[in-house]
Amino acid sequence: MTRSPWAKPFLLAVVYFIVVIVVAHFAVPSGYDWRDNTISELASQGHTYKWIMQSGLIGFGGILLVGVFGYFREDTKRYYLVFMALYGLSILLSGIFCTAPVGPNLPFSVQESNLHSLFATIAGIAMSLGILWQVFASSNSRERWIRIALLVLVGGLSGLFGLAENQILNLDKGIVQRLLYLIGLTWIVYEERMLLQTKEIS
Repeated sequence: MTRSPWAKPFLLAVVYFIVVIVVAHFAVPSGYDWRDNTISELASQGHTYKWIMQSGLIGFGGILLVGVFGYFREDTKRYYLVFMALYGLSILLSGIFCTAPVGPNLPFSVQESNLHSLFATIAGIAMSLGILWQVFASSNSRERWIRIALLVLVGGLSGLFGLAENQILNLDKGIVQRLLYLIGLTWIVYEERMLLQTKEIS
């Protein structure tokens, strides 16, 4: 019997998101360099094919929210899912409101760009708080150390991204952000794996 992909909604969201990111790189804005430009800029204002990455951000956030509600309905004591829901909602909204164009001197909505940045920041904070919550909620030392490692990586990469974006450090911010997304997606898949293991045991 074939298992529905909705049996693992978090994994489905992650796979969907990765596929859309890959596809979006075949239709990048003029002047885009994946090493220096962010994933958000694949959906930047004024870009003809911004809808591709927008669908990725909105779909990813939406699928996550569906998964969160499903898991939370099964057990309302999974409090970290509140942070996961906030993360998913913020990613979804960051897909609705697009960042500034890649090229210089192009007209764009500053308000929309600021909203995008706001929701992206909230998403990062929500993810960090969700991981931190799970550090304290871990049932054994192995789970705890895995989550501590993920939290340290998220914090470190977030700091490096901020320094690169503000041109304090000469780093390829596109690469740093992609690594940050990779760690975040890894955490999401890991937590779903732990959820499903708990269900099997119970």
